[in-house]
Amino acid sequence: MRIVWRALAISAFLSGAAAQNADTPASETPQGTSNWAGYASLGASLIPEYEGASAYVLMPYVEGRLNYQNYYARFEGGALRFNVIDDEAFHAGPLIGFRRGRGNVYNAVRAFKHLDDTETASGFIEWEHVAKDPRSGETVYLAADNAVYGEKGGWQLSLRGTARRPIEAINPGFIVSLTGDVSWVSRPYARMYYGVTPSDTAASGLSTYTPGDGFNRVGVALSVDQFLSRHFSIGARGYYGRMLGDAAASPVTISSNQFFAGLVAGYVL
Repeated sequence: MRIVWRALAISAFLSGAAAQNADTPASETPQGTSNWAGYASLGASLIPEYEGASAYVLMPYVEGRLNYQNYYARFEGGALRFNVIDDEAFHAGPLIGFRRGRGNVYNAVRAFKHLDDTETASGFIEWEHVAKDPRSGETVYLAADNAVYGEKGGWQLSLRGTARRPIEAINPGFIVSLTGDVSWVSRPYARMYYGVTPSDTAASGLSTYTPGDGFNRVGVALSVDQFLSRHFSIGARGYYGRMLGDAAASPVTISSNQFFAGLVAGYVL
């Protein structure tokens, strides 16, 4: 139910009724409030052609979450996860993900064997704290996913921490989130996405390369949302990732500095 309170609190602050709602315990549902809640954000984003590329492509941006009490389904970062734990702070459940392949590439990697998109599956655990003012909060999230369909690219583990705060100096509906993350990949993943086989060398001229498992990326993200009303918002998303270890040293990696930028419009139920 925390997302319900997040939406209600933003609405209350925007209408000047924050003080009254702040005294209501989060465990109580106000009369007439539905057990269902959620949000969706749609927009456009610039992302690298592939992990390690220096060229960027324009892609749609989609994120969203639908809650029934403490249970939820959430789509974010190309992954759909389902919380099956009835708890306000601790969440866990299955995860279905997506990894982009290498299609329209305009460098020596284009000569490699085509790398298809991949579907992944596994699970996640999450701890979430929402303050008395639900515009503020912190989240720690750990996910593991493994390729189950398409290119069998091995395991990836991701650890992410996020802090969210309103910036009252601008206005009560201006919300900023800062995220830090780090990821680790297995040897099959590294060889699939960063490796160069002898046949790839013959086709492209790049040196043969056999990477191992290890940390492949660390990054920081900034999200800004401006609520225009209780239901509607506009926002921006930015991310900087630095590739590490064998991933950064790969001949496939043209740039170890990876960026993401997006503009979105959001709707809260």
